[in-house]
Amino acid sequence: MSNERKVLIYGASGYTGKIIAESLAQRGIPFYMAGRTQARLEKAKEIVEERFGGPVDAEIVTAANNADELRPLFEKVDIVINVAGPFMQMAWPVVETALECNCHYTDTTGEQDWTIAIAEKYGQAFADKGLLLAPATSYMWTAGALAAEVVLENEGIDSVDIVYQIDHGLPSEASTKSFLRMVCGDQFFLELNEYQAWEWDTLVDLSVPYRARTLRAFPWGGACEPVWFKDDPRVRNCSVLTVFPQQMVDGIAAAIEKFREEAYHLPQEEREAFTNAMGDEMAVGEPPKDTVDVQRSVIVASGQGQQVTNQYVMNLSAPYTWTGEISAEVAKLLLAGKLQKPGFQSAATAFDYRELITTFHELGFTSALPEPGSM
Repeated sequence: MSNERKVLIYGASGYTGKIIAESLAQRGIPFYMAGRTQARLEKAKEIVEERFGGPVDAEIVTAANNADELRPLFEKVDIVINVAGPFMQMAWPVVETALECNCHYTDTTGEQDWTIAIAEKYGQAFADKGLLLAPATSYMWTAGALAAEVVLENEGIDSVDIVYQIDHGLPSEASTKSFLRMVCGDQFFLELNEYQAWEWDTLVDLSVPYRARTLRAFPWGGACEPVWFKDDPRVRNCSVLTVFPQQMVDGIAAAIEKFREEAYHLPQEEREAFTNAMGDEMAVGEPPKDTVDVQRSVIVASGQGQQVTNQYVMNLSAPYTWTGEISAEVAKLLLAGKLQKPGFQSAATAFDYRELITTFHELGFTSALPEPGSM
């Protein structure tokens, strides 16, 4: 791996930023840890080095969230990994400056509306420059996209139904705020190649193939798989449901109901201030780093076509740690010149999805792939 520093994490002092930094260090990739506050970045680097077990090749740089301060940093690198959210509120200067400075852009958003917005506004511009625009390079919503690609190996499949099931989830403060603003707004699935809105209070009993009882699920944020497949000629229909730890479900439902009663009628800026305040109330500080032994997860991708159905069940444990892994692996592949499709893409279509799943299986995160043609 080159010693040239061509990767920058913006928002590196946060929970997910530190995990991505550790994953980059494990791959021997030099990087910048960027953010607004020197002291927080220094503390974050100490934590990363403690977890890593030694020094990491990271340089701390500071910049406020505006183009004038970001530009001198982005001009030094080829890849920007943005971890500063909620993204619809904060990320516009980051993605715009990345495009201006000819940088590949990835982020860890879970916000469907942000993904739709930058796809429409910047997807073609990134493609024209041969650059990757990959929001949601994270457990949510790249894991489901990887599983969906396996289902779509059968050419008869034109519809994909995805379920995320998570045990012992530990949402970070940033994730809580990001997703609260999503579940309190419009959330879309794909039906006959068009977006359709879920009912705001959708809560369904769901059967997953390896559990003896039904579990309650949400269309949590709408997901990004319907966005990835919006203009994909292979897919007509796509929906995503999420099964959180069941002890969290009533609290999430109550938060949504509170929003609908107290803030639904407000202007957008005030609505988002309301959901940010709810996130502050729910925050319990930064959780410990998750582990494959505790934070276990399964992605179920079901495919349907006119004459065929199939299903792929993929274990994928430790969602936050895996978010660091997929972000770092994408950076590694970009540095190696392995981008297959530029522009607005999920990692599952920008690179070889089977190669990615195999890599993460070898690292202990995912189950093994079925043989091609065996489903």
